[in-house]
Amino acid sequence: MSRLTMLIFAVAMLTAPATHAHALCSGGTVAQEFREATIVVRARLVSQMDAWDDEPSSEFEARWGDGGLVSLYGLKVLQVFKGAPGPRVNVYMPHDSGAFYLDPDKDYLLFLNRIPPYRGRPGAAEGAFTVNYACGQSKPWAEVDRSTLEQLRRSGP
Repeated sequence: MSRLTMLIFAVAMLTAPATHAHALCSGGTVAQEFREATIVVRARLVSQMDAWDDEPSSEFEARWGDGGLVSLYGLKVLQVFKGAPGPRVNVYMPHDSGAFYLDPDKDYLLFLNRIPPYRGRPGAAEGAFTVNYACGQSKPWAEVDRSTLEQLRRSGP
């Protein structure tokens, strides 16, 4: 791809509204996703680092991946429903059809799994989590209904 095409794509990705991708859907219930998740938390986005390079160096690839747009979200944990995360967790999110985009200063209900070690894993993903399903039960906290909260409290620690 030409640099101009990549630049247009990057600008489009950065200016697109933050919505949840409609790929990687679980179709699962709160209880099912709760069982599958390593941690379930209410968290707030407090930092975001984005990286993109259409001609990545080996150093860039080792840190961020293949050069496509990725974000490393820093989240402050406000409430724990499952697991034992620290007060802050990182979420590594490639911008693709399975992405779950977060907005600053908003709270989210997140069903997260730690990214497993694998050969060639980007350094930024080390120790980070990923959202189970882009269009599953993870959602902005403002969209969490009473029934979901009751299920989480019954299932939680």
